[in-house]
Amino acid sequence: MRLERDSSLDGAIRRIGYKNIAVSSFVNIGAGRGDDLSFFLRHWPGMKSLLIDMDPRFLDGWKSIANKHPGTDYVVCGASSIDGTGQFLKSNDVGGALLSAPVAAGNSVTETPLRRIDTLVAEFNLRPPYFLKFDTHGVEIDILAGAVETLKNTSLIMMEVYNFKLNFVGGRNLTFDEMSLHMKTLGFRCVDMCDPLFRPGDLALWQMHMLFIRDDHPTWKRSSYSA
Repeated sequence: MRLERDSSLDGAIRRIGYKNIAVSSFVNIGAGRGDDLSFFLRHWPGMKSLLIDMDPRFLDGWKSIANKHPGTDYVVCGASSIDGTGQFLKSNDVGGALLSAPVAAGNSVTETPLRRIDTLVAEFNLRPPYFLKFDTHGVEIDILAGAVETLKNTSLIMMEVYNFKLNFVGGRNLTFDEMSLHMKTLGFRCVDMCDPLFRPGDLALWQMHMLFIRDDHPTWKRSSYSA
């Protein structure tokens, strides 16, 4: 498959490679099992990494990853706009979201520490430039609000985004088009996308990953299609 037609994560990151994006620290927000770290280290060897997730069931796996990849740290918490305590709802086997609305009886709600990305970056002594990866099920705006200082030295952002408002966060997530406009206000523009997922039944676009780089990157200086 030609690289410009490759909609996979590998294709997107290989295209990012053409843009000479420097990364010293990888902040994986909503890291889940964290088993994609090896993939990103192949592209940015030597970077420090921080795995963040609200679910403590991932801890044993993270310890194994950290043993395999020195320079990897991890923390069980919810990334947020504040440092404090909150609750999260498990939405599936490998993810969840901070609560923003009442939930139906029988759902699994768990208390979790809340930490700002700015706080964690300082605590774990992560060096810029940063690569922030979001797999956070609709609470991206709160997380971005807690990363004001980190964003000043961030070179790359990868974010799972949706084409629908999500019920389990009370519909307060930004759809992919809204997120693109919001990221522009923070000084970032979407330069790539990958892994589109289509909803069963009607095959409507459900989600994808968008990749953002700084709006002052040399890529944006040329507006023509030709090489």
